[in-house]
Amino acid sequence: MPERKTIAAWLEAVQSQIRWKRARPVLIQELARHLEDQRDDLLEEGKATEEAERLAVEDMGDPVTVGTELDRVHRPRPQWGLLGLTFVLAAIGVVLRVFFRQRYALLTTNDLAALGLGTAAMLGMYFFDVSQLIRHARAVYIAALVLPALLYRFLDYTYHYTYLISLISSLYPLVYALWLYTFWGKGWRGLLLTILGGVPLAAVCAVIPSMSSLSVLLLSGLVVTLYAAGRDWFGVGKRKSVAAVLAVVFGFLAYLLFSGYLNSLFLRVVIALRPELEREHRGYMGWMLQTFWKDVPPLRHISGEAALSVNAGARVFGAGQEMRPIDFSHDFLPASMAVAWGWVPLLVLLAALGVLFLWLLVKGLRQSYLPGRLVVLAVTLTLGLQTLFSAALNFGFVLFSASLPLVVGNFQTVVDMALIGLALSVFRGDSIAREEPAKPLRPRKRLRVKLEYQ
Repeated sequence: MPERKTIAAWLEAVQSQIRWKRARPVLIQELARHLEDQRDDLLEEGKATEEAERLAVEDMGDPVTVGTELDRVHRPRPQWGLLGLTFVLAAIGVVLRVFFRQRYALLTTNDLAALGLGTAAMLGMYFFDVSQLIRHARAVYIAALVLPALLYRFLDYTYHYTYLISLISSLYPLVYALWLYTFWGKGWRGLLLTILGGVPLAAVCAVIPSMSSLSVLLLSGLVVTLYAAGRDWFGVGKRKSVAAVLAVVFGFLAYLLFSGYLNSLFLRVVIALRPELEREHRGYMGWMLQTFWKDVPPLRHISGEAALSVNAGARVFGAGQEMRPIDFSHDFLPASMAVAWGWVPLLVLLAALGVLFLWLLVKGLRQSYLPGRLVVLAVTLTLGLQTLFSAALNFGFVLFSASLPLVVGNFQTVVDMALIGLALSVFRGDSIAREEPAKPLRPRKRLRVKLEYQ
């Protein structure tokens, strides 16, 4: 039949010029729809079916020229700068961990393996089609809740269980952002279900328990929800959406306050602000760090005394007061940089992390692809909040434990690099991103496109 052959041949000639396989189904589907619309308009004008299709195809132009132009415009957008900066920061983290643990004779193969696995995870996510994750957002949400239960079943409540769940919970802001997108345009019901969807995720963080993961989830979830509400993504009005979200937040805080659940948090904050009030108990670490910082100059050279304080653990202040060891190999590794080299190198490292996350955030908010914007926003908030919490901890504001992203931890570094790779995947595929991800073109009666290239 002429109609089938004409459209199919034209589309096949176009797609043969497009080298990016991920772009082919999206572009071919759009071209097919445009051809069909043109043909239908010509049919309404009284044209015969064969002639209407022929005119529609001729109006589109030479298929090779069209395909070549689409290939030029729709190519992967490389993100070498962000990839390189992420790798450099992760490599610096390995060097720091190895350097400050070398006197303990700890093996460094795990650190190098973490860098390799993290790089592989970052590249894997970078070349991953993020629309696949978005299509199955609710399945991802369910898996994020089921997996901790399965781990508990097989590992029981042990250190390994809590550590693995802590790693999984670091993905919860992303999971919540994907959950939010599934209710885009669903009105009040969608807004309510979005907020309720955060409750089970928060419950997992509370059961671990992990105050840092819970805080990151609650704060990032609030920002993402307000961001969506402020743009009326639920379709109930901007002011109404924002007011509803804030009402839920303040109502929940009021309930916790009058029920006494916030007393422990208030006590933590008071001790973090004035650790000398409870120097021998909860305030000891904060008091020690604040005393520690009084003796740290902007720059210094490593000396035997500094190496002793970092690697063997004791530091003497003032009137012969000897401080107990700090575990400089983990959450307090940034503080160990200060005692060895002064606080300027630490600030440079924190500034480099800030540049990376700000770079991600600015590019993410410029994305026209709505779900991609949510993904980047969730990733940036996760890593940015972790950085702020880690900096506060190391400068003496001890509220809860927090690890510096990309720098502290092995498995955590792998997770952090994977999250950044996923954000970069959004940038890489921005030229073909659509609000409703296009599915691969299916064979139709009036249109035949060979898909052997897939």
